[in-house]
Amino acid sequence: MGFFNKIFGGGGNEGKKETSADRILRVIKEKTTTECVTLIPSKGTTKPWESKIGGMPYMPKGFDYPYEEAGSTVVTEGQAPAVAASVAAGPFAGLDGGTTTVPSAATGEAVEQVEERKLLPLRFLAQVNFSEMPPLDGFPTKGILQFYIAGENAHGLNFENPEEQKGFRVIYHEEVVEDETALLSVLPTEGVEYPDGFPVDGELRLNFEKSSMPMGGGDYRFDKLLLDAYNEANPDARVASLDRAPEDELDKVYDQLDMGGHRMGGYPFFTQLDPREYHQELKENSILLFQLDSDETDDYKIVWGDSGVCNFFIRPENLAKRDFSRVLYHWDCY
Repeated sequence: MGFFNKIFGGGGNEGKKETSADRILRVIKEKTTTECVTLIPSKGTTKPWESKIGGMPYMPKGFDYPYEEAGSTVVTEGQAPAVAASVAAGPFAGLDGGTTTVPSAATGEAVEQVEERKLLPLRFLAQVNFSEMPPLDGFPTKGILQFYIAGENAHGLNFENPEEQKGFRVIYHEEVVEDETALLSVLPTEGVEYPDGFPVDGELRLNFEKSSMPMGGGDYRFDKLLLDAYNEANPDARVASLDRAPEDELDKVYDQLDMGGHRMGGYPFFTQLDPREYHQELKENSILLFQLDSDETDDYKIVWGDSGVCNFFIRPENLAKRDFSRVLYHWDCY
């Protein structure tokens, strides 16, 4: 850079020195950047076979609409557990989610117990028609993938077994018929009074944009990646753990890695912890199948609790076989 450029600041970014955070980010991007498809919601009506959030799902005649199954979800305080509606009559019959007083087996004292409620049809969350989506490595190029979740306040979340499709369902229609006369036109959820609100209100069209992204904070693999990247970027100041690295440098790295948004493929975002972190078997779900984030605009609102996010993951071998019977479902919020 010349003398006058030094004085007056000319010369663009030629003289900008690469910081430690810049070097760390470069290493992370070189090691982990992968393709994904960004999902862009917009207000609008759709045909039953088109990609969407909410609205009318693709339901060919003879389609077995998914319902909750007994033991389908985490039970919170005061919430009625879901059980089969055909349960025999008895002291807990009624299935209305009310309460009844029964004697405690331990003390003989009267205790209040939440009665069981009927199993309800799952609510339609979203569907992707792969013929409308840019091709993504490993994903189908045709067919419709649908996501259904329970309508109660936990939305089918199951901490004990997040792969068990009792309070949620992922359904793949390999062949698609674009003829409304061959499709069901009434949802079994119509007229059903669900006990809680739903993350999606109304119908949104899904648009797509091919993109790419590096791994970011939140993914259970990121801390090790960040430590390795820091030491590679700072060979003369290597550290044994992240708590020995300068906090301000790490913060600058985190600030540049925003994992929020709606997408298929790429890396996930969490407001809390990655559910795969402490379960070796769940770590096999290495592919982000679908992510739907909280998102509020003038035209629509998607809300998971307190500004949360929803993720579905799948094992690579199951995706290759188009087998969606074993999918990890999770959502969390602040």
